[in-house]
Formats: sequence, structure tokens, C-alpha cells
Amino acid sequence: MPDSRRTGSESFLLFLAGAVTGAAFMALSSPSVRKRTSDRLNRTLDTLREETSDFLEEEKAGMDNTSRHLSEEAKTLKEAYRSGWNALKKSLAKD
Repeated sequence: MPDSRRTGSESFLLFLAGAVTGAAFMALSSPSVRKRTSDRLNRTLDTLREETSDFLEEEKAGMDNTSRHLSEEAKTLKEAYRSGWNALKKSLAKD
């Protein structure tokens, strides 16, 4: 069980900690501080949204280019496969 008797310096430190906590709470709960904090957060979030949007647009464009390139490669491979298959069928038909 904790000792309920405190020294004078312990009591003073607890009082001081409470006063600092109360002052911080009052300062943060004042309308002007809340407004400034809210404005700062909104600017930061707007900046992050813009940067994220720009980044996603660039990545999307890159993925579209990659998709087109892979589609062209797939067509080329499909044509090569068909040509090889047709050549094999002709070769087997001659024998």
C-alpha cells in the first residue's frame, strides 16, 4: 500500500506538475490556439493530398505505358507462336 505521507518537496512537485498540465490544457483549449492548430493541420493535409495525387497520377501514367508495352509484346509473342505452329504443321504435312 503506498505511503500517503508526502514530504513538502514531493507535494510541491505534484502541485507544480498539476499547474503545468492545467496551463497546457487551458492553452490548447483556447479558441485561437485551436484555430491555428486546425489551420496548420488543414494546410498540411492539403499539401499531402496534392503530393499524393501527383504521385499517383505519375504512377498511373507509368503503369499505362507498361501495360501498352506488355500488350504489344504479348501480340508479338502470339504471332510468333502461331507462325511457328503453322510452320510445324506444314512441315509435318509434307512428310
